[in-house]
Amino acid sequence: MTSALFDAAAKQYDETFTSTKIGKLQRNRTWNYLDSILPKHQINILELNCGTGEDAIWFAKKGHNILATDISEMMINAGQTKVKQLSLTDNISFEKLDINEIDKKSYKEKFDLVFSNFGGLNCLTENDLKSLSNKIRTLLVSNGRFIAVVMSDFCMIESLYFISKLKFNEAFRRKKMQQVNVNSSLVNTYYYSPKMFYRYFDHEFILNKVIGVGLTIPPSYLNNFFSNKIKTSHLLNKIENSIGNNLFAASISDHYLIDLVVKE
Repeated sequence: MTSALFDAAAKQYDETFTSTKIGKLQRNRTWNYLDSILPKHQINILELNCGTGEDAIWFAKKGHNILATDISEMMINAGQTKVKQLSLTDNISFEKLDINEIDKKSYKEKFDLVFSNFGGLNCLTENDLKSLSNKIRTLLVSNGRFIAVVMSDFCMIESLYFISKLKFNEAFRRKKMQQVNVNSSLVNTYYYSPKMFYRYFDHEFILNKVIGVGLTIPPSYLNNFFSNKIKTSHLLNKIENSIGNNLFAASISDHYLIDLVVKE
């Protein structure tokens, strides 16, 4: 990965995803799960591909300490600006970091949680993921957790959307690597089913839980269509919260959250 690809996206990232109706619904679903498993006492969190710091800010408001990392200096700058405005600098620090070089870093303390949200790990190849498993394990305490939100290799809503547009070649496009347009930058993106993703981590981690994030909540590129349909969005969110908390739902969602615990 190169930082320039994401530097170009940083200025508009919040506008095109974070602050959108769909972006908020998908992120809230992730936060609701985290809320259900995070301890009440303060923990140390390492965030990978932190973007503009939205999740780091949420963790800090819960009282936790976060080291937020990203390959993009522009993303980090945007996050730092938010954090200063909210007076959360005591809980959040930022560091420029390429995930593939995480083993070259040394930290004074191990982390209770390593977290990665919304497809940052989809920029990694299979070999990158295999290598990442051991790297993350060495950064975690004995009962630590690795929680990631990953783009699945099949999205039911996306496929139905493309079929309705008679774009049959696009209906299963996630089965191959795609060059995805991220604010005018083309990013190589690899899609993984939950079972496939876990295979790269099963030597060091136990699978605790997988849930869908975007089972009935549509992908973000459909935000313009759904942004003014408040009742429809509310209904889709309610359905997802009811039936999206299992492996099958995760396997056909836009994203899935996978919760892994360090093996003893």
